[in-house]
Amino acid sequence: MPQVDREKVLAENARWQAELIEAFGICPYARRCREENRMMRDVLDATDADLPEVLTAALVGLHRQPLRAEKQWEIALILCPAVTLDAGHFERLVRQSSDQAVAQVRNEGVDPQFVAVAFHPQLAYAPTDPYKLLGFWRRSPHPTVQLVHLPTLNRLSSAHIPPKYVDPDDLTAVRALLGQDISGDLADRIALANWRTYHARTEELLAKSAQLLTSSNDS
Repeated sequence: MPQVDREKVLAENARWQAELIEAFGICPYARRCREENRMMRDVLDATDADLPEVLTAALVGLHRQPLRAEKQWEIALILCPAVTLDAGHFERLVRQSSDQAVAQVRNEGVDPQFVAVAFHPQLAYAPTDPYKLLGFWRRSPHPTVQLVHLPTLNRLSSAHIPPKYVDPDDLTAVRALLGQDISGDLADRIALANWRTYHARTEELLAKSAQLLTSSNDS
């Protein structure tokens, strides 16, 4: 197996975040976390065979980290460039490793600190629904595990959401269009805002995503 070029992998992820996630306003907190140095990136050189053990150990380490605010990451990205698993298999492995890590730290009397989500360059998506579109935003250059700090997530979920994300008229229109209820919580509002961005700038987003994923595969 070729040796993993850590600096190259980190640079590709940073470019993906800057040119897609931040540039199109996909995650309203990504830029702040990066600028305040509350986003951690790490690269695992684990292969498909040893990823379950290595990833579980990495997740356990993050859950155990000191709880002092100045030391707490709000977002952690674990990049797995040597992994060749397809998107579905990778998602299942991430769920299993996350469950094992949570069970282990709870047995130690430690409260879990993060919730894990799988990102993968081949994730499926559909533009017909805000939540079916989530796979598009998670198509990162390399298989990646994103961890969001649970206390931070809970705080943001209960906070007031600025009206710039969704206004009542838009919400009513989308409810009628989709024939389903879209509640007003944080996840729904972000998903709906991103769905609107996708349909307003589809060609730009598809071109930029393809460029970032292709440059990662070809370099």
